[in-house]
Amino acid sequence: MSKPPTHRLFFALNPDDRVRSRVQEFQKHLDTGGRAVPAPNFHVTLAFLGMQPPDLIPPVRKIASQLAFEPCRLTLDSIGHFRQAGVLWLGTKQVPPQLQEFQHALVDRLLRAEIGYDRKPWKFHLTLYRKMRKQPPIIEPVNIEWALNGFSLIESVSVNRGVEYHSIGHWEAQSRAGYR
Repeated sequence: MSKPPTHRLFFALNPDDRVRSRVQEFQKHLDTGGRAVPAPNFHVTLAFLGMQPPDLIPPVRKIASQLAFEPCRLTLDSIGHFRQAGVLWLGTKQVPPQLQEFQHALVDRLLRAEIGYDRKPWKFHLTLYRKMRKQPPIIEPVNIEWALNGFSLIESVSVNRGVEYHSIGHWEAQSRAGYR
């Protein structure tokens, strides 16, 4: 008996081309001895759902469509690392309150719908390198402005050279009045 197909899903913030290009330029000047994340895979995870059956995608999309994402701006201005995971990341010193509220609302809706997700505390970060083998480098200050105008549901697909991310839903920002 074959195992039913599953999809590795997560909600994410995806940088626009300008931000993606600036992050890639910054990434090129780092020497971590790790595996650089390709620019097309740059994102900030809002909620990781893990492996899910195909019939769960419509209810997950419905949850997303019932939330309003308020547009906001932030600055990618800090570097950090997850030592045990060997990950070097780019973050922000100030997560906008409306983004934090949105992320909490998203996971609250997933919880109420009994849809599994990774319950580790959320840490805003955009991964630059994985499997870092050296201490994080001393880094020049970074200051990349990012206008957040929506969020996406992404499927992570394994390919012979790593993973590719495919958007299976995108929701544009709405004013606060649209919040449900």
